[in-house]
Amino acid sequence: MSSPSNRPSLDPGPSSSRSRPYGRKVPAAQRSPASRKQEAHPEPPPPISAEKLHYSTQRPPLPHMPAGFAPTRYVNMLLALDDIPEMFNIMASFFTWILLAGFVLFPGTFTSLQQQQLNGVVAQAVNIVSNIPLFIIAWICTGIGGTGMIWLWWRWQRNYIWIVNRIFVPGLLNSLAGIISVLSNIYGVQHGAYSTTSESAIIVTVAVAVVCASLILIYQFWLLGNIKKEHNREVGAERAGEHGEGIMGGERK
Repeated sequence: MSSPSNRPSLDPGPSSSRSRPYGRKVPAAQRSPASRKQEAHPEPPPPISAEKLHYSTQRPPLPHMPAGFAPTRYVNMLLALDDIPEMFNIMASFFTWILLAGFVLFPGTFTSLQQQQLNGVVAQAVNIVSNIPLFIIAWICTGIGGTGMIWLWWRWQRNYIWIVNRIFVPGLLNSLAGIISVLSNIYGVQHGAYSTTSESAIIVTVAVAVVCASLILIYQFWLLGNIKKEHNREVGAERAGEHGEGIMGGERK
């Protein structure tokens, strides 16, 4: 049996920090000056390296992609379509529509065959503009539409999918509609007689159609085609599926 002198003392006396129960707050008077200074001015977190900062600002990988997979340029363009403000989509529709409005207004300024017969001098009537204010409005609408389309093309020039679907394809279709409207007026109302206004209108509509068709060939089948091939090499060929759900080329339903 141990003697009382060998038993641990239960008297609460001054003890070291090891004997204090864990979690007890040390009074401020017992803290060292260095610890008080450290609590008053905590050390700032270490700086983030440029590599980690660049990595953190990239888009997160898609859920169905393997870990460490970096999205391709084609995927980035598709994801960027949701980030383009809706205002630009509305502006693209407006500019392509007002371009069509200018093309549709042109036939209303042509000199009709009846006017030529009433004037008696065909050579002078061919150069007459039937409606000067309407002719000016048609050119203003065409100029606004063309200028706006060029500006949107420059603004989103790196997203090939957006500019093809929103600018070039509508511009081509509206130009073809303008060509049909002009030709139907020339051969339906003027009986094939070309006037100065009809010639200028057909030149403008055909020029816009040729430019838009050329840009579609360049962007859709060359630039965007190369990006799709690069995407297929890294990810694999994909198909739309029966209902547009999107499946890999080798998958079976």
